[in-house]
Amino acid sequence: MAVALVGVLVGGVAGVTHWRTSDTRSPAFAKVASPVTVRELFAGLPGRLLPPATPTALPTDRAVGRGALLYQTNDPDSLDVANGGFLQRPMYLVTASGEQFGLGLQPIVGFSQGLSPDGRWFVHRRDGQWWIRDLTGITERAVPPGYEVRQWSTDGRALLLEQPSGEGEAYAAFTLAGGELRPLALRGTPHRRMLAFLDGRELATAEFNSGPYARPRRQLTIAIQDVDGRAARTVSLATTHQAGPGDIRNALAPNVRGGGDPPAVWALVTPQEAVPAGKPHGARTVPPMTLVGVDLRSGRPAGRIDLVAPQGGEGEYFLGLAGAEVLLQRLTAGGDELVAADPATGQRRVLTSLPKGALVTPPGD
Repeated sequence: MAVALVGVLVGGVAGVTHWRTSDTRSPAFAKVASPVTVRELFAGLPGRLLPPATPTALPTDRAVGRGALLYQTNDPDSLDVANGGFLQRPMYLVTASGEQFGLGLQPIVGFSQGLSPDGRWFVHRRDGQWWIRDLTGITERAVPPGYEVRQWSTDGRALLLEQPSGEGEAYAAFTLAGGELRPLALRGTPHRRMLAFLDGRELATAEFNSGPYARPRRQLTIAIQDVDGRAARTVSLATTHQAGPGDIRNALAPNVRGGGDPPAVWALVTPQEAVPAGKPHGARTVPPMTLVGVDLRSGRPAGRIDLVAPQGGEGEYFLGLAGAEVLLQRLTAGGDELVAADPATGQRRVLTSLPKGALVTPPGD
């Protein structure tokens, strides 16, 4: 949901629509402390995460507890190109207690499944309809017809929905616990990306001109506006101040993510590539890669993390945000690892080892 486009807010908030579906409520709920911390979500992960030989489908008649992450395995025997031409891989839900459930084959591009930042809610597309499941019970409700899922609220209490209309995309906030739909005065405009839905009350967006001919930038200006349109402010992520000369650039889609607690925006910054002296024309070195962040509430820098640039089958990739930590996928000679990095110190801690080539979706992404 990180790459959804959203327009600048205008006007006020419309009325609240109480959308009700045929919810199925559980008489018994999983005993999960609330609020849950990110460290608690990941504490139950096994030291080595392997897909089960015989996956159990996500049960509909009992609670399973909060979800820690979703992942897809690189299984060439399970690829399926019949669905819209997109390759598919097996996907698994891993709970905070370390249980795994199979979710079947899912596309490796686009968004079709996701977990709320607190791991409680699981959103998925089934038979052309979006559904939201409370993993701490068995309540499941449909997203109102005509809406697409766009962004989790950073507090895990709401979803931002998008509805195409003749005047551009219309937006609404969908309360997860109560199933209430509140239309917002939003209209989508080209080149603006939704970066964060702050506590269901503010929207953070930035303008991107993506594509092979888009110019890289040294500073990213982020607009933050109340959902009622009464107040607006901006914060800036100045890459040259935090990481030295560098640009936010990454081919077709700049690697910029928003979310976490406290809410922040992080961007991958790399310098312009240069041909080293003595190397033939066309030769390139692997440029250094740095993550820089800005706190969306205070506007102050959120930190800097120098990554190990991928080379020779090793390196680090930016996955997303979880609480106050930055999630990385580390490639080593022995396999992949899911790593949490402390923005203040850059110190890493390994959460679990991963199947080689796994595609990981963290909570809130």
